[in-house]
Amino acid sequence: MIKILGFFFNLVKSNIITILLVSSLYAQRNLTIFGGVNSSQIKYNDNTINDRININSRSGFNIGFEYPISRFIAGASYLQRGSKLEDNTLLNIGGVDYKINIDGYEVFNYLSAHIYYPISHTSKINSFMGLQFGSSLGGISLTKLKFTDYNSSQSDELKLKPKDFDIDVGFHIGADYMLNNNFGFRASYFLGMTDVKKTLIDSLDYKNNTFNMSAIYKVKKRTKKKAEDNKEARQIDTDSKLLLPENVVKLQLENRFGSTISQQSRLTLGYGIKDFLTIEISNSNFLNTSDLSFRTNYLNRLIKNLNYPINIIYESVISTHPGKPVIFDDYDKLSFLNQIIFEYKSKQNIIFSLAPTFIHVNLVDTKLKPKGYPWDIWFAQSGLHWFYRDNIQFYGNLSNQITEKKLSSGVKTGFKTGIQYSINSIEIDLSISNLHHLHRTAIAEDIGIDDHDQKLRFGFQVNKTFK
Repeated sequence: MIKILGFFFNLVKSNIITILLVSSLYAQRNLTIFGGVNSSQIKYNDNTINDRININSRSGFNIGFEYPISRFIAGASYLQRGSKLEDNTLLNIGGVDYKINIDGYEVFNYLSAHIYYPISHTSKINSFMGLQFGSSLGGISLTKLKFTDYNSSQSDELKLKPKDFDIDVGFHIGADYMLNNNFGFRASYFLGMTDVKKTLIDSLDYKNNTFNMSAIYKVKKRTKKKAEDNKEARQIDTDSKLLLPENVVKLQLENRFGSTISQQSRLTLGYGIKDFLTIEISNSNFLNTSDLSFRTNYLNRLIKNLNYPINIIYESVISTHPGKPVIFDDYDKLSFLNQIIFEYKSKQNIIFSLAPTFIHVNLVDTKLKPKGYPWDIWFAQSGLHWFYRDNIQFYGNLSNQITEKKLSSGVKTGFKTGIQYSINSIEIDLSISNLHHLHRTAIAEDIGIDDHDQKLRFGFQVNKTFK
């Protein structure tokens, strides 16, 4: 049966991708792009295992596209499933029983294809049901063993191979709510119908179950307009988004997910004191870090009379890390950032940016060395922001360490790319990055000090402004 499903999946996957690519060029229907967060957990075939151990949800992400074909919707996506597990048991060593706690998680990466039957309820609400087929791309299994009565623990990480997985087939049901003709949200549930692993006996095998929340964007085909209408449409607002107008308040919630990091989150509150001065305070869950920052483009007065399409912004940030252990004094918990951002606005609705960045980090290791000074690290950051429409922006940013110090053997270049969609006073931001943390001085750890991998993480951000 699994071999038949596997053949069917490969056939469906190849045909769906071919049809979608060809149809997007010639057909009149709409392409839908979606991306969001998965909350997944497994369910064992043996219910006694489900009752004995603690099984919790594991966060992941999904991103993909779909297209209407006849009365159905077909699509493809990359997604993550998995679960968190915990068990308290006894381990016998040399005839002695020791109490141990075993916890960990598994992340399963899939390339999937789906086919749905849509049902329209109102102009804004649609539901769907159908099947989803997933082909494994491997994953990660992390297990931590801790002796309850002793201060001793051990962890082990295992890379999961695609060949050990069965085809993941399940029933998928959900609903879409459209805010307007282009943008909306989706909630759905996946109920796995086939076993996840090939290498396990039936009683120890399990099935996937996933709840999903996603943002969706429907790409509409443009209609021809008069030349003067097209000219007017190109006059898009490309003012810098780094500064808030006077007396405007901005609330920002940001999350980042990935297979090799715990969920990262940050809450930010910004206020425009003047049109040229913005302050922000934020808090992130990494070491309970708080940031205080201010930005100003007051330096523009120096070049105002030159009429260059350049915006100069100075930014200063102070970060405190209350969760960081103190070795010498409380200054161990402080980090500082200073940067000057040069923005150049082109006639093609594109802003290019370049930002030399200086970060001062107090590190205990450096205080034990001859000069005893904390590390001062320089970075070069660059970016490109394309304003496709007034309410749609595509962007990409690069950060590169330029300090000539052997601080770590990890990645030295970080990137973030994404799309931002605005509706009234709300902005939705979906991104992909190889960076880890979200606090303002995070690049010092992510591409400077710590030995991090280069695996991709998914970001989701919501901004709300109050005037």
